[in-house]
Amino acid sequence: MNKAVIFIVEGATDKRALENIFKKIYRYKEIHFEFTHGDITSDENIDKSNVEMEIYKFIEKYRKDKKLKLSDIWQVVQIFDMDGAYIDDSNILQGYSTEIIYSTENISCKNTQKVKDRNKHKREMINYLLTCDSIKGIPYRCYYLSSNLDHALYNQLNLSDELKSQYSQTFYEQFMGKELLFIKFLEMEVVNGVPESFPESWRYIRKELHSLQRHTNLNIYFKENPVL
Repeated sequence: MNKAVIFIVEGATDKRALENIFKKIYRYKEIHFEFTHGDITSDENIDKSNVEMEIYKFIEKYRKDKKLKLSDIWQVVQIFDMDGAYIDDSNILQGYSTEIIYSTENISCKNTQKVKDRNKHKREMINYLLTCDSIKGIPYRCYYLSSNLDHALYNQLNLSDELKSQYSQTFYEQFMGKELLFIKFLEMEVVNGVPESFPESWRYIRKELHSLQRHTNLNIYFKENPVL
């Protein structure tokens, strides 16, 4: 078997949108997507003391399913939704909905303190994970889609679960048989001024309102891991 690369995303629709595209682009690698059933960086039960172990659980699940050794896993890649985590609290506005409503300029919610606390925790988790270059000795790298995958890939905000499912299937079908165009799509439609240096791309997304706007640094993954 080729060395495995495990991608970790938040939900099943994220996996549906991306997994087969990556499998076709990297056809000489064993590509696998796991999803976390939500945002582990916003989970109050996860902090810097246990987040690496939480990520490792997904590695172990795949390893045991495939009966692999740890040495068979070449890389773990996590793709984050930014969710406006780095905006100033002044851009979190009182709203009428218990749901968090996103725009490219602000977040509104009935419980603004809940959003502020969520953002603080999410920032702490992401900042910590950016210092991790491995999980249990397996190389680890993280990238982002902003403000979330739906925004980055479909240019849509605040989608229902049903629409997320529909968009993810349509998105994958759009690239069937021409998966390499996905890389061009990211560069032309989604990067939107993000620097090409990995460290600079993360500095960029943490400034001003960028973590609410349509951006990605996922294109850098393809530069760092050229397609054969």
